[in-house]
Amino acid sequence: MTEENPNQQLIDYFSQLTKAELVTRFGDTKGVGLHQLYERQFKIHWNNYVHMFPDDVSKRHGINSLFVMALDDVLREIRASYKEFKDAVLTIYHKMLLDYFKEESEKLQSASDAWNAFVEWAKKGNETNYNNEYFLLSEVDAGENCFGFDIKRCLYFEVLREAGRPELGPILCEYDRILASTLESWIDFKRYETIAAGDKRCTFRYCKK
Repeated sequence: MTEENPNQQLIDYFSQLTKAELVTRFGDTKGVGLHQLYERQFKIHWNNYVHMFPDDVSKRHGINSLFVMALDDVLREIRASYKEFKDAVLTIYHKMLLDYFKEESEKLQSASDAWNAFVEWAKKGNETNYNNEYFLLSEVDAGENCFGFDIKRCLYFEVLREAGRPELGPILCEYDRILASTLESWIDFKRYETIAAGDKRCTFRYCKK
């Protein structure tokens, strides 16, 4: 991939944030060394699983699973706990996404019809990210003042399962709660089923408070 490729930019961004997090947790010398291991492991996973990513959309999503596996490799090396690993992953995702989601939430709340603005924003995001063969999204009737959809396939989980690490799947499910945290003052988010937990679908239900 070329430097201009958005997926390469995403890989580089994950690497940058991972290095910063490892240095914060373990100091300069150890953190830099662990980051070198992360880079090596990410490349190994890329070579092993790129066959599951036939286009740019699948690559963009699949990078997330490879990031999680590579960081898991690093923290297993130093016998970090699962809790420490999960915390590191979610800290990196918060740094990557929280400010963006906060800005989007503020824009939506300032609209003349904030709820409808949110629904249209969510639909647009779904069209870009999940209305494809890798997630099989379908909207559902979630009731009055609610917006709901299911995904019936999850590329994130399929990569982890293929790698023999399905237990890492629930960590990526937490990604959605970063958005939910920026909406919680006016929108309630519920999810009752996830593919990573063994269900046949992931349910997303947003309801106006």
